[in-house]
Amino acid sequence: MPTETDTPNRADLPPVAERFLRYVQIDTQSDPDSTSVPTTEKQKDLSRLLTDELRAMGLDDAAMDEHGYVYATVPGGSEGLPVLALVAHVDTAPDEPGGPVTPRIHPKYDGSVLELGGDPPVYLDPERSPALLEHLGHDVITSDGTTLLGSDDKAGVAVIMQLAQDLVADPSLPRPPLRVCFTVDEEVGRGIDHLDLERLGADVAYTLDGGPVGTLDTETFNAASATVRVHGVNVHPGHARGVMANAVRIVAEVIAALPADQSPEATDGAEGYFFPHRITQGASPSEAEVKILLRDFESDGLERRKRFLEHLVEAARAAHPRASVELEIEDSYRNMKEYITDKDPRAIDFAFAAARAMDLEMTEQSVRGGTDGARLSEEGLPTPNIFTGGYDFHSRFEWNTVQNLETTLAYVKRLVAHWAEHGG
Repeated sequence: MPTETDTPNRADLPPVAERFLRYVQIDTQSDPDSTSVPTTEKQKDLSRLLTDELRAMGLDDAAMDEHGYVYATVPGGSEGLPVLALVAHVDTAPDEPGGPVTPRIHPKYDGSVLELGGDPPVYLDPERSPALLEHLGHDVITSDGTTLLGSDDKAGVAVIMQLAQDLVADPSLPRPPLRVCFTVDEEVGRGIDHLDLERLGADVAYTLDGGPVGTLDTETFNAASATVRVHGVNVHPGHARGVMANAVRIVAEVIAALPADQSPEATDGAEGYFFPHRITQGASPSEAEVKILLRDFESDGLERRKRFLEHLVEAARAAHPRASVELEIEDSYRNMKEYITDKDPRAIDFAFAAARAMDLEMTEQSVRGGTDGARLSEEGLPTPNIFTGGYDFHSRFEWNTVQNLETTLAYVKRLVAHWAEHGG
């Protein structure tokens, strides 16, 4: 079994991995229940550090705005080339404990089961995560099993930061006019709510927020979020007949009426779903609500899901006339592919060309989730999503490897050069 080390600042680590290990130790978890911007102040801890490090590189315009977004310009690039932006988010998901993160390195992975730690202990098993067997000999990076790792998206942050450092250190490296940007609150669907597109000033962009090496996300769900809120009638249960309207039961009936074969756990590929992901009860059984995520790759499919949910709510109102059953639906983001191909298909074409130039097999895929790039593309900035080499995001099983980080950095450097050489 490989020997595990808890000393992340090893002298033999490549700079991009050293950065990654430093950044994941900063707790930046976002909060879906918060209305502040950002949803947690601790996200700014990393944003401030990144601003300081960018300034130390010599990027004098590097700055963090009041919301925690970081903007900077990497010098160089010829006139007549499009302005390229690289974007990553600083926050980590609220699904598991977000910190303090203790990263661990498992050198020269040999295919065995890795014990990460935790109570109960967490095991990284090739049977559960078969991709591990594609990384034999890699130096695997995990948490200690008590938290997520934060590769989503501190791998992207580390790669962009190291790229900026390398470009500044070697002016001969080709690059177009280049902007870097770090966002907040991506994990709670608010990543570009306060992003200043005019300040970013880009013609085309890439988010570094993807998964396995060699994958390019060019398509996302169309997404909406629904809230079913019930105001019932509460009385003593011994005298409830004909009087009580139990909000908890009504919410449960709505959830039970959602098609089981259209849930996240029953679908994959291009199949959409309904995902009841949070139930909240008030001080008594007379108040309850459920939040439901609606996802579909087709615009018409998302509209059908909205209508289906409206039908369920109408049925609940008819069945429970003493209760008030409310439905709110908000669109979250749209499938980004049509916006990218309509605005600048080179965003995809050049990504594949850069991969071919370094003999890297690239696969275009539809991501069963969202990225900042989905909304950026909808806003007119074509933004595919580039791999960062990570796996098992939003969980204590999350992992990446030193070698994947190096490959991601090499690829992004080649992609930037391709825009400089062919973007005019």
